[in-house]
Amino acid sequence: MSDGPQTPTEVRACLELRNRQIEALRRASAALASDSSFDEMVRDTLTVAVEVLDATDGALLLYDPEKEALVVRCAVGPSADRVAGASMPVGEGTAGQVFRSGSPALVQGPDGVSDTSLTSAPSAVAVPLKRSGNTLLGVLQVQNALIPFDERDVEVLEIIGAQVAVVFQIARLSEEARQAQIVHMLGDISHDIKNMLTPIQTGLQTLQPMLETLFIQLDEIAASCPEAEPWGGKIRAAAAAVTEDYGWIVDNALDSAERVQERTQEIADAVKGELAPPVFRTADLNETVHSVARALRLVAERAGVSLLLDLDPELPAAEFDPKQVYNALYNLVNNAIPETPAGGQVTVRTRGPQTEGECFLLEVEDTGRGMPEYVRARLFTDRAISTKPGGSGLGTRIVAAVVRRHHGTIAVRSEEGRGSTFSVRLPLRVPASPQGEK
Repeated sequence: MSDGPQTPTEVRACLELRNRQIEALRRASAALASDSSFDEMVRDTLTVAVEVLDATDGALLLYDPEKEALVVRCAVGPSADRVAGASMPVGEGTAGQVFRSGSPALVQGPDGVSDTSLTSAPSAVAVPLKRSGNTLLGVLQVQNALIPFDERDVEVLEIIGAQVAVVFQIARLSEEARQAQIVHMLGDISHDIKNMLTPIQTGLQTLQPMLETLFIQLDEIAASCPEAEPWGGKIRAAAAAVTEDYGWIVDNALDSAERVQERTQEIADAVKGELAPPVFRTADLNETVHSVARALRLVAERAGVSLLLDLDPELPAAEFDPKQVYNALYNLVNNAIPETPAGGQVTVRTRGPQTEGECFLLEVEDTGRGMPEYVRARLFTDRAISTKPGGSGLGTRIVAAVVRRHHGTIAVRSEEGRGSTFSVRLPLRVPASPQGEK
């Protein structure tokens, strides 16, 4: 495009471009003012930007200070699935240069864009996203021009980028306020649950020795009955049905009441971004798996899903926090069941180390719906989202925190329509700290 209109044809072309730019800003403002989620708003806005700039692809990259990288939060166009969740070190490629300089960039020509980790585009416009005080949030980029980009395209994208930055700040403040409210509510709920469970626990703890005494007395009464008197046998028969089962029923009820309290506190801590340090002890991972299976088998049966265990019988004892690993595994299995259609199966698998120093494996595999790449890419991050109605993605953050505190790793393989597999690897022994302490 020329520097300025010289002929009526060029004037008309310029006016048409301006009209398209104004329409783009109107559409972008409408998208960002909708009641949709932040990601949906940004996706709609990116689509508008790509269309008005006559391009094919667009991406929003946000700065991750922990990784010192720009991470693709949202992408549209043919490359969207491939680049969703991708990250690149700050300073690399056009987006990195824009972030470091804080100034927009226009790349044009056959040499292409150096963002090879994202796309090999021959052209791109990128602008920095800034919050108040000029703090950089990330970069908004549109690439693969169908009609060569010019400076007017940069101006339009800067305006759209400013709108996105404002909405991002509003969304972040709203989320912080929402989390603060949730934490406060969970604190109240946790206190209420504890108050409601206390009389149940106290009652069961009082009832258990009373029942033991009762059955001893019944045995004594039955033993004292004359042999010709049928009452002794009747007493034994009546008591037998209860004496066989009351012990584990009471123990399970007490254990479940304790887990309800722990689970509520765990959720509150996860929302606040906290988790109690693990209490490591030598334990049997297979026993923990059996405990989770007992708790969720009925849930699976009601959903028409088979809950299968494929446990390594030679699995050696390991050092881990049984309560925290129980909670992590519970979350993984409990998330897998509703994602698996009736008739499918969820398999929990354990495998011991094959070589010295290798980690043991804890795996949850389902034959469910799988997940799109943009969901998989955000798992185990603060941006985790759920594909279940009403889901929050909180469970996966709890899992990530447990794995991290156990010095382990977690990986996910998933394909839409073919299911997902979550693989957790934890060291058999707790790594020593630099001071020689665990």
